[in-house]
Amino acid sequence: MLAAMTAVPCPLFAASPVPDPAAARETIEADISTRDVPVGDNFSGTRVVVFGTIENSKQTTPDQGLYDVAVVIAGPREELTARRKADMAGLWVNTTAYNFKNVPGYYTVLSTRPIREVAPRPLLLQLGIGFDNLRLVPDGAVGAKDAADFRDAVLRVKTQQGLYRENPQGVAFIGRSLFRGSVDLPANAPVGEFNAWIYLFRGGELTGAPYKTKLDLRREGFERTVYNFAFGHPFWYGLISVAMALAAGFAATVVFRRS
Repeated sequence: MLAAMTAVPCPLFAASPVPDPAAARETIEADISTRDVPVGDNFSGTRVVVFGTIENSKQTTPDQGLYDVAVVIAGPREELTARRKADMAGLWVNTTAYNFKNVPGYYTVLSTRPIREVAPRPLLLQLGIGFDNLRLVPDGAVGAKDAADFRDAVLRVKTQQGLYRENPQGVAFIGRSLFRGSVDLPANAPVGEFNAWIYLFRGGELTGAPYKTKLDLRREGFERTVYNFAFGHPFWYGLISVAMALAAGFAATVVFRRS
């Protein structure tokens, strides 16, 4: 005996929900004007332009202020020693010294407004954006006051050298989704690899992963030849340096005797 069968209509294509453009998450696409900067004998610094766009931007005008952009350029890492001097019997001598490791030789922050207004302190501290949130911790057992004092000293010296900078109006929107900023690398910028991070914030929150790229300051010409020789043949470089110093001293002695 056959059982009765009921036909159930089956559509050939299942309907899928239409994505809402207004709900799409914003992402950032950015770049820098150059990733390779040659450094020669006459290097006097250079300007690097940072530019980008916000995909799925909800901003209707450049002045709406819906988003904040922060740009961090740092590198290369180095180890340095901070010393404290004291007056002892009329002489200023070093009394305390602490070593700092993994210190950026160069560090610049650009933003659309003061960085403390861009996001909450815990988030900025986590990302290491801004002088107040840059991780600089001396090695060894250090008291809280000494750690803060020596950290401030490192920041002060680097700032005086023009190697650490903050520009709270360094990034500007030039369209509803286009932004632009510029960084001046000074003549004394360390040679090596730099990292650039570009962050997008909305309402104090990070919208997603930052854009990251690299910038390389490389020696060229005679300076590069001397650098390569010094590190490739340190013994001969030292010997030649001593010989040149002795020759210069001898020449100076001859000149002064004649005068």
